[in-house]
Amino acid sequence: MIKVTSQIILSLLVITSPALNVIPAQADESRLEQIQQRIEKNFPAVDHISAETFQSVSSSEGVVVFDVREQEEYSISHLDSAIRVDPDISREAFDKLYGKSLSGKTVVFYCSVGRRSSELADRVGDDLIAHGSKDIFNLRHGIFGWHNNRMTLVDNSKDTDYVHPYNWFWGRLLERRDMIRYDMEN
Repeated sequence: MIKVTSQIILSLLVITSPALNVIPAQADESRLEQIQQRIEKNFPAVDHISAETFQSVSSSEGVVVFDVREQEEYSISHLDSAIRVDPDISREAFDKLYGKSLSGKTVVFYCSVGRRSSELADRVGDDLIAHGSKDIFNLRHGIFGWHNNRMTLVDNSKDTDYVHPYNWFWGRLLERRDMIRYDMEN
């Protein structure tokens, strides 16, 4: 009885994510899509842009990209020319640092899968519109989808195929697990 009960509890812990109530048990696009659908449901005011559409407009001078991950994640890899901001930055602090400079710009936020970046886009979106930002988007599927589609990532000095998994649980959404790095040394 105890063995069966502990197996059931362990199974429930493995298949349930407290952050999104989804099951990242395997790396496939359908898992990322399930997460994306939940994010869109939780943040209905946030518009989302596909990686392909973003890639076609990202080289424009009118696009500013924000990486909404921790420094450790950003150091491993990020989208070219992305500005890292702390996921917990307040609306007031973001507005003070960037608000007026984003007038007339398209602003794109991303994180690992899109949750933290959607939270920030939702938190600062009205202020950005008030300052005259053209469009505000969250990158669909985040950097994990970007990485899974083998799109270009950079670290501080060059192109890289490595990506930070956020943690072991979410890292299971990455198709190329041999490209997971927690720090620059491994």
